[in-house]
Amino acid sequence: MSADDGGLTRREVVRAGGAAAAGALAGAGAAWAATTGRAVVDVTKPTSPFPHVWQRAVGGDWAKQALRRDYQDHLVDAHRDLGVESLRFHDVFNSAMSVDAPTVPLGPISLPRPAAFTRDPYSFFNVDQIYDFLVEHGMHPFVELSSMPDALAATPSAPRIFLYRFNSAEPADYAEWGRLVGAFARHMVDRYGIGEVAGWPFEVWNEPNIPFFAGNEDAYFLLYRHAAEAIKGVDARLQVGGPATSAGQLSLGEPRAPGPEYYRRFMERVKAANVPIDFGSAHGYETDTGAGPDGAATFFKRNRADTPAGLPLYITETNVSTTLGDPRLDNADAAAGFLKTIIETVGVVDALSFWAFTDIFEEFTQPDNPFSGSFGLQTIHGIKKPSYRLLQILRDVGTRRVPLTLTGAPAGAGGIGVKGGRRGGLDVLLYNHAIPSGREGTAATPAQPARLTVVLRGLEARGARARIHRIDADHANPYREWVELGRPEYPTRRQLRRIDEASELVDEPLKLERDRATGDATFTVDLPAESVIAAHITR
Repeated sequence: MSADDGGLTRREVVRAGGAAAAGALAGAGAAWAATTGRAVVDVTKPTSPFPHVWQRAVGGDWAKQALRRDYQDHLVDAHRDLGVESLRFHDVFNSAMSVDAPTVPLGPISLPRPAAFTRDPYSFFNVDQIYDFLVEHGMHPFVELSSMPDALAATPSAPRIFLYRFNSAEPADYAEWGRLVGAFARHMVDRYGIGEVAGWPFEVWNEPNIPFFAGNEDAYFLLYRHAAEAIKGVDARLQVGGPATSAGQLSLGEPRAPGPEYYRRFMERVKAANVPIDFGSAHGYETDTGAGPDGAATFFKRNRADTPAGLPLYITETNVSTTLGDPRLDNADAAAGFLKTIIETVGVVDALSFWAFTDIFEEFTQPDNPFSGSFGLQTIHGIKKPSYRLLQILRDVGTRRVPLTLTGAPAGAGGIGVKGGRRGGLDVLLYNHAIPSGREGTAATPAQPARLTVVLRGLEARGARARIHRIDADHANPYREWVELGRPEYPTRRQLRRIDEASELVDEPLKLERDRATGDATFTVDLPAESVIAAHITR
């Protein structure tokens, strides 16, 4: 039923808690009772660290998008609401950024760049506009050094990736590549000061084990070495790392090494050659071949094992799917999957960057449908997706993990207890998510609905209060509202307001019971397939 027809949408029925919604839930009782489980959150046990690694960075398409006002507006929202600290994007050296563009093509000929434009061999004006914006808004660049400027490319025929033509070529002269990177790092230090830039990770390239880089492993090692030595030549305090491997298997021509294997060999080689490295970086998505019951964390645990002792591991891309057009990216699947990855990687990774923060995104041309199965936390109109709402919840939770033991629930269910949040008290976060198949193109094992009884061991029921937020098909689901409005390709302002309203988290009371034997507080919740529940308990 369309909202413009004057009727109630499903969202309104659920939110109002009306008779129709109550009846529907009652009718589902038998199904819920078929799969029950028990979670024990033991507040009497010692806690352990729960660092907010997902706030360290977020991804956002390619460099020139960062000059767009709507892109910047969405980023400011993410920084304000989610606490995101840094932005990583591709292609800062793309020729369209004018960093290294000594000639300009004009039909069949090329014209030299006018000498009056700059006295330097490189132009950093466009880059400065982006980085100035970040720093002025309390954020920082997470620098990805890519792609190859046309002027430095060894092979003009090397693959150009995506709409913005990411140049995968090796440099014709590795020393010249090093000079570019060194000049870039020197300019940043001169402009922002070493105190600021020393906190920026400089990541060399993007996914060199798939067609983002035309060279083999030997070539990438040279690319990395020249970049790393140039950066350290500017100031030893600057951070440099890589290899930003993809866990995917995409190859054009000769097969490439799987990401974890490529990562291991790179680390062995860097260590043996005593090449500077301050961090390891890698990517992984649930749909990549090799993911298993741990999801994308499968890859990150292998990366951690292969990272030299003392070095941080930064995951600079992850999401529930690598496939543009996948509806899970617009729905609660992405939220449930990311919460699972966060929980599975506690103590494993030092940054966990969601790809990406907005659907202002031009890999396969700019999406124009309000919901297009794109990677963003927000739609092209700035509508907050379920994954955004998850991170909004997580910003308020604490940094101390409380032991949680789950028994009897479906394999896709999991959770975490956390103390020390902004609002005090205890937070219990639960998810129910499809387990990856481990094979690209093969569907995951579907999640099964569950009913969980949560026991808060050591927390006296008397005087305790609880609230709950839900993310599922019926809660914080703007995609469903858009569908019920008839999937308008160009929504009216009124329709956009309704879709935006449907994205909001609803704060609901949660009834606590008292365990007669222990006096502990307990509660029971229904956990649908592909859902997140966040319970906040105070005294």
